[in-house]
Amino acid sequence: MIWWEKHRPTTLGDFIGQEHIMDEMRAVCAGKAPMQHFIFYSTEAGTGKTTLAQIIARSLGLTLHTFNASSKRTRGIDFIEEDIIFLSQAGTGEILILLDEADRLTIQAQDALKGVIEQSTCFFILTCNDLSKVSPWLQSRCQVRTFNAHTSQDMVDRLATVSNGEGINISNDHILSIVRAHKGDLRNALGALQSYSCLEPAEAERFIMRLTEGFDARRFLTLTTKEKAVAEAVKMTGAQNMRRIVREVFDFAVNSEAKPPMIQRVVEASIISERDLVNGVDESIVRWDYARMLSVGFI
Repeated sequence: MIWWEKHRPTTLGDFIGQEHIMDEMRAVCAGKAPMQHFIFYSTEAGTGKTTLAQIIARSLGLTLHTFNASSKRTRGIDFIEEDIIFLSQAGTGEILILLDEADRLTIQAQDALKGVIEQSTCFFILTCNDLSKVSPWLQSRCQVRTFNAHTSQDMVDRLATVSNGEGINISNDHILSIVRAHKGDLRNALGALQSYSCLEPAEAERFIMRLTEGFDARRFLTLTTKEKAVAEAVKMTGAQNMRRIVREVFDFAVNSEAKPPMIQRVVEASIISERDLVNGVDESIVRWDYARMLSVGFI
């Protein structure tokens, strides 16, 4: 089982970070403050938006229905009309609809959702990474709460707790290296810790060394786009943070003298991989898919 799911907090007592909103969330979960429609917003992945929504549903005894607006089928007005409207009127305050990546909804879908929320008999929590793409009228129907990237200390503490629970022999220095490589993204840091746990001591040491190394974006693009050496390119990424690699390759490409079609290929692959990482796709899958897309291009 993927560790960020296995060790996902199920109570507010286990939830870490976001102290600036936790008094309110505790009051809501304890029934001392009214439940409202929320937008949970953060520019970074792995900050606890989905986890907190699940905890709220569990604390209030609400039936949780989760959707993600990242696909073509779930970002348009048809999805709102065919899936959401029925659910939104199916109970009397007994349902919580969690809509991840609400900033991916079309303008028409957002306009329809505004009306649905106004007429609903349930609760909504929307999550997003780009609040500017959520219409002002939709924001006005919800309470916007901003989630910050996790502090290094919070991440160190959480990884230490998981390590102890899993019986992993890992030094504090190695935990700190994982935390630094993932800069506030607890979800992917837990993924790295799980990878570390599967390695023999010598391999684990090399794993940590690769996390702290710089990344040669030029060589990576040569392997993928010219030599078509996908396996070698994936091996080159090692255990480094894949989101950071995507951004470094992107920055290198758009500032290079490469031809426009090649830059466009990098841009498209970067968009897809960044989106997959935000959605929680396993990093090992994203590594292979990113290299594959750069190698074969797009139809």
